[in-house]
Amino acid sequence: MKWRHPCPPRRDNVYRVSLEPTAGSEMRYHRKLTWRSNQHDISICRMKGKHEAECRNFIKVMLVRNHNLLFVCGTNAFNPICANYSMDTLEPIGDNISGMARCPYDPKHANVALFTGGMLFTATVTDFLAIDAVIYRSLGDSPTLRTVKHDSKWFKEPYFVHAVEWRSHVYFFFREIAMEFNYLEKVVVSRVARVCKNDMGGSQRVLEKQWTSFLKARLNCSVPGDSHFYFNVIHAVTDILELNGRPVVLAVFSTPTNSIPGSAVCAFDMTQVAAVFEGRFREQKSPESIWTAVPEDMVPKPR
Repeated sequence: MKWRHPCPPRRDNVYRVSLEPTAGSEMRYHRKLTWRSNQHDISICRMKGKHEAECRNFIKVMLVRNHNLLFVCGTNAFNPICANYSMDTLEPIGDNISGMARCPYDPKHANVALFTGGMLFTATVTDFLAIDAVIYRSLGDSPTLRTVKHDSKWFKEPYFVHAVEWRSHVYFFFREIAMEFNYLEKVVVSRVARVCKNDMGGSQRVLEKQWTSFLKARLNCSVPGDSHFYFNVIHAVTDILELNGRPVVLAVFSTPTNSIPGSAVCAFDMTQVAAVFEGRFREQKSPESIWTAVPEDMVPKPR
């Protein structure tokens, strides 16, 4: 028997649907989990100025944790929480845990999540105002780690799209405001960032409880020629596919809203993506200076 465990995010409910063919065209659910916010959380949400329709529990994370556990997180009236449920019965197992840094507060905010090696990797925002964007690792036996807080060189208004595990790293696909261009208007570019799954964090003096392996690079989806025409805005990414024996992800891009309308699908070989992270770094020596390549002898080893 095959089952579709994750369903499109729903408010207050999770459905378990069979993939087995049935008579007629209707798809029926076999189990239903109702998980509503309590009145206390709803009241606080309303006191903070949110509309009644927003102060509900929107399911934003739904992952298979192991062969019999489903891990679910919801916005819970702008007070996110997570819980484990039985795959078979959708009954709760254990206590709820905080959804902070695991699930956004606002149902409109994008987020990604995946489990690997018993560890949860998430990319979301950690606060009610959606100012603190984060890539976060929690649960499992390794220490909890996060990206540096409020540093625009790490993130600048990111919109997270997808995450994939490949070899010893987790890769996050997103778009953000570029900091490397000296333009008056905001320029959106698409990126891929990666962290080492076994990163143990920094010392008490440097990057304590933060990633030491975080790197990011620009994704280039463009029409080649003398002057490249870029599709800068990433919208969706597949899981890793095997195309002609190569590990590839496919991504959907568009042009910005203030540009000539256009869209494209670009393929990225994960072997080549990984190789980019072994390439040259760029740095900005002062807020007024341009970004330049870092000399190879100045690159720390290991990276």
